[in-house]
Amino acid sequence: MQDYVARTGLDVIAITNHNLFDYAQFQEIKNALPNTVVLPGIEVDLEKGHILVIANNDEGTLFDFNAKCEEVKNLITTKDDDINYHTFIRIFGDLSRYLLIPHYEKDPKLHKDVIKKLGRNIIAGEVSSVKKFIYMEKEESEITPVYFSDFRVEKGIMSDMFPVSHTFMDIDQVCVNTLKLCLMDKSKVSLTSEKGIKLFQIFPNGQMLSTGLNIMFGKRSTGKTYTLNAIANRFDGKAKYIRQFELLNTGKNDSDQFENDLKVRQENSAEDYLREFGAVVADMLKTCSVDEDEMKLQKYIEAVMSSAQQSDVNDVFSKSKLFNESDFKELGHDEIKKLILATITLLESQLYKPMINKYLPEASLKALLKELIEQCRKDNIQSMFFKEVNNMIKTVKDSLQLKSAAPRIPDIDLYQYFINKKKREVFAQIAIAVKRNRTISAEKAGHFTISVSARPFANATDLKTIGLKQVSLTSAFAKYGSPVLYLEELKAAGVESNRIYKLFAAIDYKILNSSGLPVSGGERSEFNFLQKIKDAILCDILIIDEPESSFDNIFLKNEVNKFIKEMAEKMPVIISTHNNTIGGSIKPDYILYTEKKIEEDGPHFNIYSGYPTAKALKDVDGNGIENYEITLNSLEAGEQAYSERKDIYETLKN
Repeated sequence: MQDYVARTGLDVIAITNHNLFDYAQFQEIKNALPNTVVLPGIEVDLEKGHILVIANNDEGTLFDFNAKCEEVKNLITTKDDDINYHTFIRIFGDLSRYLLIPHYEKDPKLHKDVIKKLGRNIIAGEVSSVKKFIYMEKEESEITPVYFSDFRVEKGIMSDMFPVSHTFMDIDQVCVNTLKLCLMDKSKVSLTSEKGIKLFQIFPNGQMLSTGLNIMFGKRSTGKTYTLNAIANRFDGKAKYIRQFELLNTGKNDSDQFENDLKVRQENSAEDYLREFGAVVADMLKTCSVDEDEMKLQKYIEAVMSSAQQSDVNDVFSKSKLFNESDFKELGHDEIKKLILATITLLESQLYKPMINKYLPEASLKALLKELIEQCRKDNIQSMFFKEVNNMIKTVKDSLQLKSAAPRIPDIDLYQYFINKKKREVFAQIAIAVKRNRTISAEKAGHFTISVSARPFANATDLKTIGLKQVSLTSAFAKYGSPVLYLEELKAAGVESNRIYKLFAAIDYKILNSSGLPVSGGERSEFNFLQKIKDAILCDILIIDEPESSFDNIFLKNEVNKFIKEMAEKMPVIISTHNNTIGGSIKPDYILYTEKKIEEDGPHFNIYSGYPTAKALKDVDGNGIENYEITLNSLEAGEQAYSERKDIYETLKN
């Protein structure tokens, strides 16, 4: 701990063990770090989320804080335990005495409802990455972000693995109140000690990166790839790393991979388009078939006619009220359950709460929810009564039938018969509409278009594209024009019920070039590259190693540079390059230059860095090299080569 604090130059640390405050350990750390402010704290499991509670370190506060933390420790004894909001308030009392920092953009997040209850006591939220810090810093509606190291001191940790995630605050004295006042102003909080500089530390030696776009230069074998790997390792699997030559489409395996990726995207698009139709098909599969309904109706009519013709055989048993009595229809609960869930959704919405409450006050929604739940309970009880009474009726009817020679009219739900008939009519209309030729979406990705369209299946072989190779669908496809009969045939053919809906409409997913034609081999690599850059939005940093190894300059300038600049507005991006289209035209925010020097004890790798406008790039020890010279050497092979090429271009032009 002493080594970590010394190397990183920390002014303030907080000791926040999980659901525990160890008073003796805290005093030991405080005594061992006389030049560092050590604050007492605890990380509490609060309603399935985490929150830091940090106090002042004077003796009076420590004694009281220790007692409160002891109560937390006794209540939370396993990893699955937590305390609720009211218990938290009871334990800590006056929250204004503490600095409260919830897990905000970091798992496990403290629920927004709990944060809202804590009110003005929450002025900052902890994030898990530079990317999330940048987002919250820019977003006016968000609270102030803080980015902590979460350093867990244990044996065997080498100094080169010390975390470098710190938060810098513009204050001159440290206590809970000054920290809170500082956090109320986002402009006084940053990732670097220099005000207004959008940098953050990446290595324990003090090496910085920009929160925007970083370009790395350097000759071959000077440690560029080694540095990129080290940066990726710092992000614990949350870095999107596009390695050199990774995207070159060089053989059959690459082509197969592209086709497999295309198939996956096609299946996902089909799932998105057909999801609601899938629910309709699932309902139809639970509905009686035409033959079953007609058979029930026929039996009922025959029984009624037979009963009328044999009225002379009626006896005391068949004349009783219950002999031909119908069952009570049990109440369905689907509608009221949907209403309950819809009301809960309206109550729990945070983003649109002001708009909802403008027309539907929260008190009215709560009253509605209460009444809906009470009605649902009443309906449940009513259904239980109906069920019991129906059982009694059945028992009596069965007993009467045993003693009577008169035929009994079978039960039939004529209302359900006509509902089923209408269902089939509507299902047929929907199924025909679903398979109609149409463009579902046409999304632009650079000069490519991702086209998703629906169409009818052409034949039984076309159906096989869904992956049902073990099932014969020839006879089923003969009924494709009649949706209800087609559905019955698919069931009879043994198609799994959860896949049937996919056999009504074919979904085509195509990647088209600027001419509207399917992409060629080289264009596939370009498309994949743009997709990988877009996919990086799910990560915390984007790292690209020499993209010019795979692509031409026109593509880099017109397509790649635009995408990279857009990503750099949302997260840190670092690119290693020798190419002036990437290195110069893209206008980076920060430059790094790697250098290898052979000393007596072997090779040494060094990194110089600075802003593109800086006259000199410097290493962490303050040594400098001329920016102009290394940039020209890296991107243009030196000033002489640059001048010669310039003369050639001028001659060609004239």
